[in-house]
Amino acid sequence: MEKKGMESMIEKIPVRTIAFVIFLIMASLKVYAGEMTISAAASLTDALQEIGMVFLEQHPEHHVYFNFSASGPLMRQIEQGAPVDLFISASPNEMNELESRGLLIDKSRKDLLSNDVVLILPAGLDRRVQSFHDLRDASIKKIVIGDPAFVPCGRYAQEILKNLGIWDALKPKLIFGEDVRQVLEYVARDEVDAGVVFATDAAIKSGRVKVAAFAPEKSHSPVLYPVAIIKSSKNPELARTFLNLLGSPDALAIFKKYQFKPFEEKLK
Repeated sequence: MEKKGMESMIEKIPVRTIAFVIFLIMASLKVYAGEMTISAAASLTDALQEIGMVFLEQHPEHHVYFNFSASGPLMRQIEQGAPVDLFISASPNEMNELESRGLLIDKSRKDLLSNDVVLILPAGLDRRVQSFHDLRDASIKKIVIGDPAFVPCGRYAQEILKNLGIWDALKPKLIFGEDVRQVLEYVARDEVDAGVVFATDAAIKSGRVKVAAFAPEKSHSPVLYPVAIIKSSKNPELARTFLNLLGSPDALAIFKKYQFKPFEEKLK
């Protein structure tokens, strides 16, 4: 194409379009003072993303990447050398495993939050289900829980059903989800008759699911969310700055908004 023709084409491109393209190029080339990756339980997705925005408002020179999934697979990723700076699990089990293998920075581990386990139904379901025992009814054909082998909420669900003496009776009805948010979606889309999730998950889909029952007291081990800095972190000081934010009034207010319960020992 002749130079004159090329110049003619450029002249026809709107100035705003050119400015936007330049912005995208500059954004992609931006170098941050510090970057970190936080692996966290899927149930923390909404709360942590909001807290992440608070962090970036306070520290715009840094950048945070979030990796949300079931705690079991996240733990395995860390064990296999994934570049993770901070880990927040929905159960002490995964954190205990990492600690036993010497993969946490000493004394960085803290108990952050607690939660409740609830039985949920699709919002439009008109069957009478008011307790976990009602799941034995013939009208309830599909029940989804997180895979107990990988998903803390699924493990708590298994504990509940076993302690209530109905695990074996319900086995043929059970479907296993990859994480608690997948369980929530199955119920919200009315693809199953019931599911077991955390109370915080049920709250974000309150228009599409309804809580039929809270897990009976002492029917499962306490739901705790421990947090710790990973020993292989390339930016442990930045990770500690974020960890300290998690115990601040701003972060605790956000957790409370999403119905998490702060653990008795506040982060320091």
